Amino acid sequence: MSSVFFELETLNPNYRTTYFKLKDYAEYLAKSEYAIRNENTTHGLFGRVEQFPNIQDEEDLDGIKNFITNLAKDKKPIMRGVISLKEIDATRLGYYDQEKWKNLFENRLPKIAEMLNVKYENLQYVGAVHIEDGHPHFQFMLWYKNEYKRDYFVHYSIKNKLRLQFTNDIFRENLLPIYQEKDFSKKRITTENYLLNQLKNVSNNKKFLEDILKYERNFEQTKFIKHLLKDREVKQIVDLLIDLKRELRSVSGSIKYQYLTSHPEVIKKVDDISRLIIASSPQCQIEIEKYIQAKQKLLEFQYSDVAKLEEAKEKARQDAEKEIIKMIGNQILDIERKWLNGREEYTYTKYKSETRNLLDSIITALYYQAENRKKYNKNFELKFKKQLSKQAKKELAIKKRNASEYEWEEL
Repeated sequence: MSSVFFELETLNPNYRTTYFKLKDYAEYLAKSEYAIRNENTTHGLFGRVEQFPNIQDEEDLDGIKNFITNLAKDKKPIMRGVISLKEIDATRLGYYDQEKWKNLFENRLPKIAEMLNVKYENLQYVGAVHIEDGHPHFQFMLWYKNEYKRDYFVHYSIKNKLRLQFTNDIFRENLLPIYQEKDFSKKRITTENYLLNQLKNVSNNKKFLEDILKYERNFEQTKFIKHLLKDREVKQIVDLLIDLKRELRSVSGSIKYQYLTSHPEVIKKVDDISRLIIASSPQCQIEIEKYIQAKQKLLEFQYSDVAKLEEAKEKARQDAEKEIIKMIGNQILDIERKWLNGREEYTYTKYKSETRNLLDSIITALYYQAENRKKYNKNFELKFKKQLSKQAKKELAIKKRNASEYEWEEL
């Protein structure tokens, strides 16, 4: 199965149902719970439409929605398309960023125009990036300006060629460093010229692409929490953070978790926000549980008594949960200090954008905390086993010190 899914089709404009399918499609693209919102709007729509040059920065979408609705009403052919990636590839290659998808698509528009036999300047589109779990993708609507009377059918061969070209565009930039990291020099694949020649035909060389895609970095650290939380959940967190900002204005001294113990009501609000973030995000819960289990694993080397081990594990869980709450609390207070000390005026949209960035940093911190604990455990276990081995040899030597000769092969 291809790593890039591409589809482009035109609903028959003469069918009555086509109008109703297209009428609200722009609204769906823009306001889907999975859509990455524009920096200055509460929707995620952007595009290239002559009559609406600033779609990405305009909050009111009525104009563009009515424009598309009228195209459908007049039975003008409108294509619908999607480009989708596997989650691990989107994360590894940076396709959780709206601008990345936009550049990818617009760089291919001249070729799309050529393959559809239409003038580039007459090609119009609107679309949005949707970050659905498992398959981040870009959905779009495409139509021709001033070229309405034409065949609307998109042949399979054209779609397949476009899919291969998007595959090349998406993977080419990352293939060279990945090849270097995999140390293919052992296979005498070392020269840049050879690699560049291979990169020109990525999608046509199935084995080459498969070899590269076997290299999968651990991508959990960048699995953004903002793509897992729904808008209403983010809004609830934003409102609580804004309320906390108001209360912190009256607090004297350093705004850090350890220094706010004299303000228990403030600490309680910070902790409540931390718990809400954890409760809203399954990914947060997974990383926290990994960290707790890693801490508990270490205790298995320290206790032989089952009852004492279970008691120690429970205490480790409680201590870890307090540690996590404090860690998240400090990140919350970091952004609060920025807001309090900043001179610029904040819109609600900007608060939401920076809150999503905060949530990203929290999930990343939780990931690293769990991974570092696992590495510590692994090193400890190796040292522990080595020490046991030394002790075993010592005990065996003591046991046989009165024997007539050593059986050295046992040591």
